Amino acid sequence: MKVLGALLLSLLVVLPVRGDSVDEVRQAETGFAKAFADRDKAKFFTYVADDAVFMNALGTLRGKAQIIERWSRFFDGVAEAPFSWGPERVEVTGGGKTGFSMGPIYTPKGEHAGYYSSIWQKQADGSWKVVFDGPGNPPAPIAENMAPFEEGSIATPDGVQLHYRKIGGGPVTVIAPLDFALFDQLQQFADIATVITYDMRGRGKSGRPQDVTKLSIQQDVQDLETVRAHFKADKFVPLGWSYLGKAVILYAAAHPEHVRRVIQLGPVGNTITRVTTPADENFGAPAADLEKLKAMYADGSMTRTPKEFCVAQWSVLRYYLAGDPKKAPNFKPEEACALENEWPVNANAVMTSVMPSVDQAVLPPDDLKKVTMPVLTIHGDKDRNAPYAGGREWAAILPDARLVTVPGGAHAMWIDDPVLTFGAIRHFLRGDWPLTSEKVTR
Repeated sequence: MKVLGALLLSLLVVLPVRGDSVDEVRQAETGFAKAFADRDKAKFFTYVADDAVFMNALGTLRGKAQIIERWSRFFDGVAEAPFSWGPERVEVTGGGKTGFSMGPIYTPKGEHAGYYSSIWQKQADGSWKVVFDGPGNPPAPIAENMAPFEEGSIATPDGVQLHYRKIGGGPVTVIAPLDFALFDQLQQFADIATVITYDMRGRGKSGRPQDVTKLSIQQDVQDLETVRAHFKADKFVPLGWSYLGKAVILYAAAHPEHVRRVIQLGPVGNTITRVTTPADENFGAPAADLEKLKAMYADGSMTRTPKEFCVAQWSVLRYYLAGDPKKAPNFKPEEACALENEWPVNANAVMTSVMPSVDQAVLPPDDLKKVTMPVLTIHGDKDRNAPYAGGREWAAILPDARLVTVPGGAHAMWIDDPVLTFGAIRHFLRGDWPLTSEKVTR
């Protein structure tokens, strides 16, 4: 018993040190990346140890002087950071003196560019400095460079064709509705997962039912089960954005035996529903784009020239989806507007039918108890479409759920912070809670 008591005491002493050290390394890496993003050259180099070694594909920099000389080119005369990064996984040695950090790297346009890895050392004054940096892994084997993807259609029991794309062959299967908006974002996980995206009825490249007035969130749940059964995915991770973040919880309550984990992106809440009017009039859209859209509404362009109207509308709405107006142009309206189903004259009819069912679909306590698998909610605290309070609600009422908040992020929070958003998803798909996840209590 004395031996057991001593062991328990040692755990009580060591584990908090490790936990604190992990957070210290995470904060150091985050501060390092923030100084780079803020163009604060002096602060950036304070994180670098005097004897640090930075390695890349072209060579090795030894010592802080060489690193300053080489990395200054990323600052001098460069107004915008050429890339961004952040910690996805952090570990420390038992003594809490040496830490390892790794995570994704993104271009200014939010494109996945690869991974970094760095080793940190705790200094005598308690600060952390990077002693080794890189090289990390190359970009995920997505369609552009390595992994081919499969594309086709799935027939529903009533004959509607659902368009899908599938990429990767990892042991974890992710299925996400809204292919036309999410495939390009999610294909980066093809190195660790099998990623399947599909368009709902009447959306993207899927078939359009003759009577769209019968569309509902309950139909979306049924179609998700049809897609799962088609691919014979016994256990999978449903991922839903916007109102589909609610749909994947409805699915998990109805089919818990098939759900491994759940991911929600900017979901409408269980009882806290969507925003019906803009939170503010000035959300950063250029005045010329606003005036053009207003004129096209007035002259009937929605039905007269539907594709052009679609581009004009999304040229404005993309600013509503992003918290930072400077990042809104990363959303390309031409891609969505190339699809006839996404022209507002067609998409509006679909959403008008679906959204009342979304507001009415409130899970009672007994159904919430069925969602026992881990649920990760990622929500921007500046979301103008689905209130941030709804994301917090899910994290509070579900048995095993946590929330990752994207500060300043709007409805498409990955536009504002791809590092935080996609790093959290990757960590969760590996089976762990993201470093910044929060257990919300009422």
